[in-house]
Amino acid sequence: MLKKTLMASAIAAASLASINAQAQSQQTTPVRDNGFSYTYGQFGYDNWDYDNGPDVDVLSGEGSFALDEHLFLRGGASFYDGDYDSPGSDDVDGNRLYVGAGFHTPLQRGLDLVGTADVIRDDNDFNDEEWGYAVSGGLRHQTTEVLELSGGVLYEDIYDGNFGVYGQGLVNLNRSWDVGARVAFTDDSDNIGVFGRYNF
Repeated sequence: MLKKTLMASAIAAASLASINAQAQSQQTTPVRDNGFSYTYGQFGYDNWDYDNGPDVDVLSGEGSFALDEHLFLRGGASFYDGDYDSPGSDDVDGNRLYVGAGFHTPLQRGLDLVGTADVIRDDNDFNDEEWGYAVSGGLRHQTTEVLELSGGVLYEDIYDGNFGVYGQGLVNLNRSWDVGARVAFTDDSDNIGVFGRYNF
């Protein structure tokens, strides 16, 4: 488990270093807004694979709403179904809701610092309703005209506390539509997903 976390951290660090190196080659003129959209709705599919736990398929709907040039609200609902890895184990299904807020600010042209904090409610047929939270911080970079890359660190505490790293790629199809893929590796889970996004 520690080895997996260290490998994931190394990958995230290398990705962030690459983003920073590319950003350094761009203009460093101070900017007030990099033009990233923080008002959108999206739907996606994810797979959550827990160590010594369930492997579940997840359908999610999520949204974000910009309050001003730095603050945004966010939230989402996920519905999951799967089973435990051990033979003969029962199926598990449930839902997860979260609501939170975020902050972003440009570091330089094409590069935003982004932080989020969420309150989470998880309910499934193996455990009572559980409340928790998650916080994250990282970078969002306009790598090319049509590609955005993001990465950073996260901490979540729902059933127990877990440190991890995340990464995301977003392809801008046009002014309104994006498609993307995301991964997250924590102390006890590997998550991977794809999604479609509509920017308002």
